[in-house]
Amino acid sequence: MLQEANGSAVDPCPASELQRDVWLLLIYRIPAEHSSARTTIWREVKRLGALSLQHAVFLLPLSEANRAAYDRLSRRIEEYGGEATILQATSSAPGWDQKTVERFNGARDEEYEEVVDETERFREEIERERRKGKFTFAELEDEESNLERLRKYLAQVEARDTFDALGGGRAAAEVDRCAEVLEAFAQEIYDRQSALDNDTL
Repeated sequence: MLQEANGSAVDPCPASELQRDVWLLLIYRIPAEHSSARTTIWREVKRLGALSLQHAVFLLPLSEANRAAYDRLSRRIEEYGGEATILQATSSAPGWDQKTVERFNGARDEEYEEVVDETERFREEIERERRKGKFTFAELEDEESNLERLRKYLAQVEARDTFDALGGGRAAAEVDRCAEVLEAFAQEIYDRQSALDNDTL
């Protein structure tokens, strides 16, 4: 069942809370000559964690936060000369909602796996610098920045992980492990710098 999602046609739900088995569809069209606008909108929709049903048709679970996000995107689409429709939807097909949740979780698990890959690269980078003997404060600051980027990346995925995908726990644990590796590296840098300072006295 589809219903226009504006005005009194939509039953309000508490902010940031989902209404189970009720969904929001965003259907839009942007003129072909605005290729950069198409890319911009696609990226923004994906950042929301929306599920692509087909070209320019995206699904999110119903919540006030998601409705507000779709409203903002709709206005941007219209600014680009396009058209956007937001619909509230339910399905009468048995098992459809559960399959849809599994698709959402599958998409998040792919992103969590990318986070894990990044953590492996982070630890490999520190090990390379250790082998090169780059025990400097500048190197430590660089790696601290890399860890912050990792944490931000994880937080972005967690923010759109509506249904608690299984990969989230592992990804968070691997980022924590990176923090431990960095702390050990920092201690090693401190110890070596302190030894050098003592040698100069």
